[in-house]
Amino acid sequence: MRSRFMFTVALPALALMACSASEDATTDDTMTDDAAATMEDAAETAGETMDDAGDAAGDMMDDAGDAAGDMMDDAGEMASDVMDNAGDMASDMAEEVEMAATDMADDAMEQCFGIALAGENDCAAGPGTSCEGTSTVDYQGNAWSYVPTGTCDSVETPHGNGSLTEVVRP
Repeated sequence: MRSRFMFTVALPALALMACSASEDATTDDTMTDDAAATMEDAAETAGETMDDAGDAAGDMMDDAGDAAGDMMDDAGEMASDVMDNAGDMASDMAEEVEMAATDMADDAMEQCFGIALAGENDCAAGPGTSCEGTSTVDYQGNAWSYVPTGTCDSVETPHGNGSLTEVVRP
């Protein structure tokens, strides 16, 4: 009888344990499935975030490359403009020198300082000036004009006669 009692008491306990273990297993499986789904979602989100970050970085690199290219184009255009302007200036100056030399040779002219009116000199007017027409005051002592050879000393101004060399003027 004792074994029957044990069997009668033990059987429901074993069934209860089996049922409990089965429920635990089902709960564990459900929890495992939920955890796996959450992990998959997190991995997918992380992957999308990494893709977005990569795209943004690529876009920024493209923009930086475009900006650098634009700056190089601008620098090239500016350098070309500077060279064109420098070439034009050099050409203009060469023409002025050639014309002055031709005038002197053809007409037997000489440079006479201190006789030109403001802006009417043939050349020379001190540092920072280019040449013809750059004198800033009448009879400027470092600006000259061409006169027939031998006549410079006889040209009279309010500040004295012309000179073959630079003169000091008030």
